[in-house]
Amino acid sequence: MELILDTSSTKFQVSGGFEPRLDKDGVHRRDKSGGTNLPLWAVKLVAWTDADAETILVTIAVADPPKVSQGQYVSVERLQAMPWVQNGNSRVAFRAKAIVPTSNGAPAPKPAN
Repeated sequence: MELILDTSSTKFQVSGGFEPRLDKDGVHRRDKSGGTNLPLWAVKLVAWTDADAETILVTIAVADPPKVSQGQYVSVERLQAMPWVQNGNSRVAFRAKAIVPTSNGAPAPKPAN
């Protein structure tokens, strides 16, 4: 089952640039599950909603990730949540089809007081 998240009321800002996803031997991981065999890249995003903000690490499969700078707004296409458990610890991994810089300089929604 794929858990695709509704991000229509969420604004995303990057907290830094893309970094390669490396395996335990330091080799750049590739997209095997998606069938593209493209390199995997990850970026930390701040997800802003009307009520809160959360930082998430999102992985994409792309030959060359977009150039982004801290605080830049981006659009996230097809954000997927993938829950997993290791050694009794529950986590959620996030993956997207694409992350695209936007020219929308609008401020993030203000948190509710």
